[in-house]
Amino acid sequence: MKTIKTIVVVFVALLSITAMNAQEESGASVDLGLDVQSRYIWRGLQLGGASPSLQPYVELSTGKFAFGAWGAYSTGGVSAGQEADLYATFNATDNFSITLTDYFFPVEGGAMDYLKYNGHVLELMLGYTAGDFGFTLATNIAGNADMDANGDQAYSTYAEISYGTTIGSADFGIFAGAVFMDDAGYYLTSGSGFINLGVSASKEIKISDSFSLPVNAALTVNPDAENVYLTFGFSL
Repeated sequence: MKTIKTIVVVFVALLSITAMNAQEESGASVDLGLDVQSRYIWRGLQLGGASPSLQPYVELSTGKFAFGAWGAYSTGGVSAGQEADLYATFNATDNFSITLTDYFFPVEGGAMDYLKYNGHVLELMLGYTAGDFGFTLATNIAGNADMDANGDQAYSTYAEISYGTTIGSADFGIFAGAVFMDDAGYYLTSGSGFINLGVSASKEIKISDSFSLPVNAALTVNPDAENVYLTFGFSL
C-alpha cells in the first residue's frame, strides 16, 4: 500500500533537486505546452469518451534525465480516461531509454487518496531506436488498476514496433502494437491480442512569418476490439 506513495514522494524530491541543479547547468531546459486531440486514443484504446481531449504537459530535461507531468481531460466531462501522470526518463544512450511512469486516473467529484494505492498504475518502459525503426516494451509493475480476479498483480505488458520517415513536408509513421499477460483486462483484452495498428502523419502549418502550428493525424485500428479511429490534433 505504501509503494505508490513512496514513489511519488521520491519523484517530487528528485524533481526539486534536479530543478535546483539545473539552474547551474547550461544544458538544462524546460518544455511545456498543450496538445488538443479530437479523441484521446492510447495504444489502440479510446479513453475519455468520444469528445476532444485537452492534454497539458511540462518537462524538465538535464543531461541524460527528463522529468515530467502529463495530463488528459475530456471536454465532454467523461470521468473514465482522465489522467494526471508523472514520469522520469533516463536516456542511457542515443538509442536506448528507460522510463518509469506513474499513471493516475482521477474521478471527478470523488476523493481518490492520491498518495495511497487507489487509481494508480506504475509502468516500466524500455525504448530502443535503430535508424528509422523503434521498439517499445512496457510492463505494469505495480498499481491496483491492474490486478486480476485474485487480487494479484497482472503485469500487463505492451510491445510496439514502429517506423518513421519524411514524405514531402510531413513526418510519416507506421506502428504495430500488441499486449500480453493482460489477465486483468487492463487493455480490455482476454489476455493478449493485437490492439494498435495504424499510420500517422505530422507537419507544421505556417500561420504567419513568426508562427507555425504543429498538426497531426492518425488512422488507428484495434483488431482485437474491431474498432477503427481517425483522429486529428494540434499543439500549442
